[in-house]
Amino acid sequence: MPGLGLIFWMTLAFGVVLLILKKYAWKPILNVLNQREAKLAQSLVNARRIEREMAQLAELKTVKVAEAEQIYSETTKKAHVEAEKIIDEARGKARLEAKEIMDRADELIEAYKKEAMREIQSQLSALSLDIAEKVLHEEFSDRDRNARYVKKLLDQVVEN
Repeated sequence: MPGLGLIFWMTLAFGVVLLILKKYAWKPILNVLNQREAKLAQSLVNARRIEREMAQLAELKTVKVAEAEQIYSETTKKAHVEAEKIIDEARGKARLEAKEIMDRADELIEAYKKEAMREIQSQLSALSLDIAEKVLHEEFSDRDRNARYVKKLLDQVVEN
């Protein structure tokens, strides 16, 4: 066990060091600790504020993504409707053009048909005239027979 004098001098030295520390070092150390505590408190406040802002930004991001998806959906729907409209218009135009082509083809067919009928009638008339001429020539080659035929026609006309 240490002696009583040693304890006294150690206590006195500790008290002097304590007084010196209190006078010169204690306040700066406490100031530094208080500043550090204030910085930590401010950092904690800032961290909570940033956390709230990040949550708000996440919500805003979610809303903006939903809006963008809505706009994308509407735009694709409009584009689809517009494409259908253009396709329908093209089909309608194609149908009209096809109908016009068919009408012109029908007109051409009808014209060719009429021309063919005229040609056939012309050939038929020429053939009929040739046959009639040959028949009449054969029929009236005899004068007596010719006179009898004319008399017969005159009798028929008179009766009517």
